[in-house]
Amino acid sequence: MKISMRLFTMSLLALCLALFAMSAFAQSSTTGSIEGTVTDPQGGVIPNATVTVSGSNLIRPQTAQTDENGHFQILNLPPGRYDVMVGAISGFKETTRENVEVNLSKTSSADVQVNIGGAVGDVTITDTSGASVDVNANTTGTNVSSEQFSNFPTQRTVQSLYSIAPTVARSGLRDASGRDRDPSVAGSSGPENNYILDGVNTTDPAFGGSGANLPFEFVQEVEIKTGAYGAEYGKSTGGIFNVITKSGGNSSAAMRSATSRRRAWSAGRSSFRSPALRRTGFRNWTPG
Repeated sequence: MKISMRLFTMSLLALCLALFAMSAFAQSSTTGSIEGTVTDPQGGVIPNATVTVSGSNLIRPQTAQTDENGHFQILNLPPGRYDVMVGAISGFKETTRENVEVNLSKTSSADVQVNIGGAVGDVTITDTSGASVDVNANTTGTNVSSEQFSNFPTQRTVQSLYSIAPTVARSGLRDASGRDRDPSVAGSSGPENNYILDGVNTTDPAFGGSGANLPFEFVQEVEIKTGAYGAEYGKSTGGIFNVITKSGGNSSAAMRSATSRRRAWSAGRSSFRSPALRRTGFRNWTPG
């Protein structure tokens, strides 16, 4: 009897460990990173320089020191735009590179060239090229930030963004409200995908579909992986759809928006109608 109870206990413990391991594999990255090299005007590297990254998505700035090759890396940054500042050191002025974009599961490059000290004032460099190409990854797909999808002519839900990525197409599946859901990736069916929200797998364990169809206003960034993604994701022969919702920061802000669609662009029934909109030729109005 004692041997049977001991075997039962060991089997139960092994099952719990297996379930924990599966849940750990199901989780996905919720952050990105910034790396770069600090150099002088002649191209020489600068070791032991203090690099500070700040942005509205951080509670406090994060810092790092350059190594002997002038290289630095700052990990675990939520998606968004950041300022990278290299503090003043002996013989060189403080230099800031602004608007460095960080995407989910990506490493953004932010090389900084500092100027020789002596002149009055600091140096500020504004990055206008958007997110750089991550040369360390071979995963196919795309990242869509809130700044981008707020201007896309699509339905105002996360599911409508999925078909933006290459090889992703509508599968014909719809949710209870009639909106598209569970797209096809490279010919696979909709239930073959893996859906992740804030690092937690939300895929329906019974039928393989996605979870809630979130509105745009809740979302910070959408990462779509269509091929060559790592084995840590698993449970997918289609694509990986990783969604990060917006989080708080140190500043207060409010946003108000509205979208409208002309009658000729939609065959669906409107949930909101007003005489003013009918006079302008617009059919739907969605406040935000």
